[in-house]
Amino acid sequence: MAQARFQPSRLDDIEYIEDYRPGGFHPVAIGDVFAQGRYRVVHKLGFGGSSTIWLARNRLGKLVTLKVMGAEVSSKPADEIPELAVPLKLSEYIQAQCPVARSNIQTVEDHFTENGPNGSHLCLVSQLAGPSILSMSDCPGRVIGSRRLRGDLARKVAKQAVYAVELMHTAGFVHGDLTTSNILFRAAENIQNWSDSDVYLTLGQPETEEIATRDHSPPGPHAPAQLVAPIDNAYLTNSTFLQEDILLVDFGQSFSSFHPPTDYVPATMPHYQSPEARFEGRISMPSDVWALACTIFEIRAGSPLFEAFLGGNDEILKEIVATLGKLPEPWWGAFENHYLWFDEDGKPKARELQQVLLPAEKTSIKQKLASIGKQDAPPATGDDGPMMERPGTRLDELEIQLLGDLLEKMLRYRPQDRIKMSEVVSHPWFALE
Repeated sequence: MAQARFQPSRLDDIEYIEDYRPGGFHPVAIGDVFAQGRYRVVHKLGFGGSSTIWLARNRLGKLVTLKVMGAEVSSKPADEIPELAVPLKLSEYIQAQCPVARSNIQTVEDHFTENGPNGSHLCLVSQLAGPSILSMSDCPGRVIGSRRLRGDLARKVAKQAVYAVELMHTAGFVHGDLTTSNILFRAAENIQNWSDSDVYLTLGQPETEEIATRDHSPPGPHAPAQLVAPIDNAYLTNSTFLQEDILLVDFGQSFSSFHPPTDYVPATMPHYQSPEARFEGRISMPSDVWALACTIFEIRAGSPLFEAFLGGNDEILKEIVATLGKLPEPWWGAFENHYLWFDEDGKPKARELQQVLLPAEKTSIKQKLASIGKQDAPPATGDDGPMMERPGTRLDELEIQLLGDLLEKMLRYRPQDRIKMSEVVSHPWFALE
């Protein structure tokens, strides 16, 4: 591994600085213009493994999302870059099938190539969206799950996400990375018309830091002069800036089910990964169903279904088996450390026989649903706003039974045993008042 060239940043939530190199990220600064002046950078929204994401203004004065891809990723033919190819094909499908319908899938409104010191970079322009569902649940200093969406809103956005995934499957695409971080709330209509001063007054001035090398040599042309921190999550999650509607985003792991890539490597966060993704490195439409079940639980609970307190793969598998029972072979054998927690029937051993820091305890999806709201901590001041559940609110027995039934059918171990998206969308949980 190459030696690190740059000093670590003191800013929170910054992209991997060493990727400012030939083939890597494009150096971007506030005020930069793209596409012969069609777009001007106003603030930073975030970053991904292969892109940085910016709040920009188009020539009509509207605020948009500008995603600047790394040069290596951008060097592939356009139809082999899923971030571009999949939304375009989905847009064509939606136009052909239901041209007047409002889709919950984020579209690419414009795309172009920008040349820079690190190569040629594909740039994608999309409608401005708000924070992710994961960000909305963020509650530093409080018990995880204390901040979660209102029950009726959770069902509404879960249904929208389900319809978006069903549309993808009907069009022949696997999403491949369904998580609460890839479901964003739509921004309120008026926000796209904000002036620069409105943006900075409401969302804060961009926080920057001079980039510095470890050997004190000049950073050179490959890196930006300054690093820029993304907009603080606390500003973005203000419900007055949001619509109670969502967009499904991030198609970097998506592919056509008719032409699955031969070199595909699942990249979903481990606690959303299906057994076949985890043990066999393969995914398909049923893998989306598994990940979507984990996402739906998290939308309703404000916390993950399978949570690894120590972050390890085995910890997540322990939670899965404690909740759903013994894995079928050959996966049970492949879970080599299962003996630390479970007997050969997949049942947790007596606590004194589990030689581990965090023992396994038998539970179920319905038990987990019944515990939502049990340990909520209220905010230090005020309340969480009109989109969020009042702390301490519990699910009633009917909802526990209905949602439990849905999730159990989506989380069957073998892919062929899981219900299809056409069955998910018609489940009675979504019709609860």
